Amino acid sequence: MLGFAILFCLALWFIIVCLATFLPLIRIKDKGAARITAFIGFMLTFGIWWLYMVIDGYKVYLAGKEACKQAKVTVYVPYEKWVEMIGGRDALAELAKYGTKSVLYDISKEERQKYPDYLIFGGVRYNLHDVTYKRVLIYYSYNNFNSYTKLNSILYYDWEAKTALYKYTWMPSNEASWISPSRLLGIRSGHDGCFPQNEPHYKFRNPYAPD
Repeated sequence: MLGFAILFCLALWFIIVCLATFLPLIRIKDKGAARITAFIGFMLTFGIWWLYMVIDGYKVYLAGKEACKQAKVTVYVPYEKWVEMIGGRDALAELAKYGTKSVLYDISKEERQKYPDYLIFGGVRYNLHDVTYKRVLIYYSYNNFNSYTKLNSILYYDWEAKTALYKYTWMPSNEASWISPSRLLGIRSGHDGCFPQNEPHYKFRNPYAPD
């Protein structure tokens, strides 16, 4: 329904542009004045708005491209070293039975009180989301990188060892909706996002965690 409404508005806009552009050429006898009036009519009804969408869309794209440079995986403790830290494969198998639990829905109030609700890491605030392996806290951060895009991160933090294990940072798409005027007109309107390959996640991921 919304898409139909937008298409209707675009069709109406197209009619107005045509009238503003071609009507002066028909009605005004002086060709010079008619052309100037037609040009002004075109710019006021379409040209200036099209130019604005092109410039703004490209600015959004460049902002996303800049944010993409920060999208990466940072490993602080390699997986094999962490397995040694916790006591080897047998200890890992035992801890894995804890699964991965949401701090909002799956753990008791008493257990949650043991963990900090948030963590300041690298000058960024991360909010607690899950607990896995009974000792690894999973924190999320959703921040505005600039006026046009966000930069999000997941931080795995070993609570007992008091050390960060790894951080995964990605940039979600900042493209305009497919039903936006700019997309319907074929104008670039943002970046499709950057999602680095997250190999550490597949190593640290608890085999008892739900898919």
